[in-house]
Amino acid sequence: MRHKVAGRRLGRDTNQRKMLRRTLITQLFQYEKIKTTEAKAKAIRAQAEKMITLARNRGDATRLVELAEDGKEVELGALLTSAQARRLLTLAGDGDPAELDREARAIVVHAQRLTARQITNREILQKLFQDIAPRYVSRPGGYTRIVRLGQRKGDAAQMVMLSLVEGEI
Repeated sequence: MRHKVAGRRLGRDTNQRKMLRRTLITQLFQYEKIKTTEAKAKAIRAQAEKMITLARNRGDATRLVELAEDGKEVELGALLTSAQARRLLTLAGDGDPAELDREARAIVVHAQRLTARQITNREILQKLFQDIAPRYVSRPGGYTRIVRLGQRKGDAAQMVMLSLVEGEI
């Protein structure tokens, strides 16, 4: 029994499973919808949504600088870690715009590097941060949709369409 064991094995060993997830997530961001089995879609859905949230919250340096300069501590606290938010607010209070901008860009680069662990294609990574994530700035979550398509003929596996939803609510 697998009590309290997270994740789906998908009938593969660890390395094959990691590469399958990376490939599916990369294809989801590349084509914005993919046709796959229900088990695979459910396995990657949470991970893809976390990547979009990371890109949405920490992917725009100018937005972070504006929030820090306006002193919006609550909004920064919701988007960043407490240490990152505190650092930006301190730099904004010191009145050094170059240092504030450098720190905001460092936060963006860190987010990109965290995401690049899973998405190895640079073009897809840039698409996530520049095209996909800005669509969901005002959306609190739920960036993907799973639509059932029926059973596959060969093995009767439940097929689904995993797609990114439209930006605004």
